[in-house]
Amino acid sequence: MVLKAIGKLIDTLPIADLLSQEEVLADTIVFEVDRHYNGLDLAEFTFHMRGVTQSGGETLAELVKEVEAECIRLHWDIGAEFTAEAGTLALDLFACSYAQGADPTVDAPSHVIRYQLPPVQVRGLPESESLLESHSYTEFLLQVKETANDAIAAISKMVKDFEAELVNYEAHVVQLERDVMANTAAIAALTPIVTLTQSEFDALETPQDGTLYVVKQDA
Repeated sequence: MVLKAIGKLIDTLPIADLLSQEEVLADTIVFEVDRHYNGLDLAEFTFHMRGVTQSGGETLAELVKEVEAECIRLHWDIGAEFTAEAGTLALDLFACSYAQGADPTVDAPSHVIRYQLPPVQVRGLPESESLLESHSYTEFLLQVKETANDAIAAISKMVKDFEAELVNYEAHVVQLERDVMANTAAIAALTPIVTLTQSEFDALETPQDGTLYVVKQDA
């Protein structure tokens, strides 16, 4: 986004609500100022953006400068210090130069030009006065998922236990069938079995002891 200066006035309305609290290098603002002001060539000046938060905190950043024939473009990469606090952020863009041989760390600048920028707002982060309640939608879904997983695990265990019991029952049935067959053969070996009609049975003078008679009706 480019904001052009008219003399020393820069309209900040386009970025009045651009910033949000705790943003870090999310936006870059380019200021375009005249290269010459009041007979001074600003090509050798250094440009700084000073910010003052609503509570009085102050931060400073040197701007990257692009010098052209008639204007100077200044790049402001908005760092975390400018968005650390929500509320009104006062902006102070200034340019300064030093006499030849001066030390900027200890000597006062020979020229200072301050641009007039209306303050902007840093949107605060959403705040909550209470913790999320246990029946919040997200937690509800997590509880449903946990309950479903527990139920699936319980059903799976029941199925496995039933399958194990079924295998055990099948083994018992096979053993019972074997026992019945063995007992039937033993009984047959010990007790003769005679099949005859009712008239044939009646015609017997004396049925033999130890013989099993199977009587069926006459045809």
